[in-house]
Amino acid sequence: MSLLARTIGVVGAGTMGSGIAQLCLQSGCEVRLYDVSEDVLQRGEARIQRGLARAEQPEVFSMMRKTASLRGLEDCDAVIEAAVEDLAVKQDLFRQLDAIVPPPVLLATNTSSLSVGRIASATENPQRVAGIHFFNPAAVMRLVEVVRAEHTSEETAGRAVELAVALGKTVVRCKDTPGFIANRVARPFYREGLRLMEKGAGSPAVLDRALRHAGGFKMGPFELMDLIGLEVNLAISRSVYEALGRPERLKPSPIQEGLVARGDFGRKSGRGFYLHGEGDAGGLNPALDELAPGMNRAPLKPEDVLAGVLSAVVAEARLAKGEGVASEADIDTAMELGLNWPKGPFAWAKAAGL
Repeated sequence: MSLLARTIGVVGAGTMGSGIAQLCLQSGCEVRLYDVSEDVLQRGEARIQRGLARAEQPEVFSMMRKTASLRGLEDCDAVIEAAVEDLAVKQDLFRQLDAIVPPPVLLATNTSSLSVGRIASATENPQRVAGIHFFNPAAVMRLVEVVRAEHTSEETAGRAVELAVALGKTVVRCKDTPGFIANRVARPFYREGLRLMEKGAGSPAVLDRALRHAGGFKMGPFELMDLIGLEVNLAISRSVYEALGRPERLKPSPIQEGLVARGDFGRKSGRGFYLHGEGDAGGLNPALDELAPGMNRAPLKPEDVLAGVLSAVVAEARLAKGEGVASEADIDTAMELGLNWPKGPFAWAKAAGL
């Protein structure tokens, strides 16, 4: 039976889960969408229908069924979990899925920052658990990180790659290490931008503009943090920092922590590093006058801003490669497709002589 004719279970009907469900439907799969909340399921259905309408494939919605019971997934050919980023919640889900869905059916987690191995440790069959990390929006972004944990079998990893490819994605393989590839190697992009602001090299607007103009980045680190959500970005930064043993180079910024403590999360709240309310879009958050006084006291040239950020990113990429996280080629691909960078760090290093 062709993989694209199979039934895929999706656990979690939030933004990521509904995006993955939409992708599966568009790729010809039948979908069983699970969530414990009927309200979340209904909102997920509406989100999927809107996405399918934009993709001009509204008819494939007929291949989706929703369920409020995990037992509704027992006949699926693969299950992808996209629930809240909470280890205890995911372990409980995988414990139940392992008992309900018969081996050797693939059980995959879409976690972006938790250990796949720790999630799998709650099961009796950890060899059939892998990470399939989609990027948001799942129906649009081309990259998928397939994560092999310590007990993931080669057969399971192969099935995860096959599924992602069948869904039209470009796959990179990586070890089960903090942040995987993209979230690990992207940390210095954000952290070095914040560090430069702390040193007085420029405001978020100045530093973002420098990286766009001198480096060809579509968005600078502050614009990206506002788009992703400062609290989401900070949670990933803290997770990677703690899991790697608290290296000073990745220590979360007190400026970002201060904004999050105020509830300034970025676009979603109307305030992050920038203001996003009607009439003041693009202006800086006045809270930065208190959190980052003197941020423009020692301005750098755009090319010097770029050099500082690139040096930090390239160094982290080399560390990740040296630790066996992934190959040079997969690291570059992950950063180009997952973060929409103009070049991956190793390509940057060769171009810039770093």
